[in-house]
Amino acid sequence: MVGALQIDAWPEPWLRPHLDALRASVQAGFRFLHLPRFDDVLAVQGLRVSHGAMDMFRARSADDALAARFRIEDLERGSPPAVWHRYGSVADVVMELLGLPPHGAANAPSLARARLDLWVPGDALS
Repeated sequence: MVGALQIDAWPEPWLRPHLDALRASVQAGFRFLHLPRFDDVLAVQGLRVSHGAMDMFRARSADDALAARFRIEDLERGSPPAVWHRYGSVADVVMELLGLPPHGAANAPSLARARLDLWVPGDALS
């Protein structure tokens, strides 16, 4: 159960992996924005700041999601480069993002090169 919504009651089994990925991101400490606003949602954006990095994902539909990791020190720039990113379904990109080693670990992505179409909220670092 997520809030008052019972996910197991949904009739579309194809949605379950995507909803499970969103549930896993909540358990991993992600916070959420509803874009452009809560009463008119076109996309959901999740973000988490940890170990000197911001992990983010945006989901426009079950099959249209983008996940990325940014270094905190790069976020002061107008359009920060990502050290890692993936496009695909919510289930795929969110679970890949959750599977990344912590930023700064020996096997974590660290080379910033990709500029993406993700809104980075300024108050997310506080």
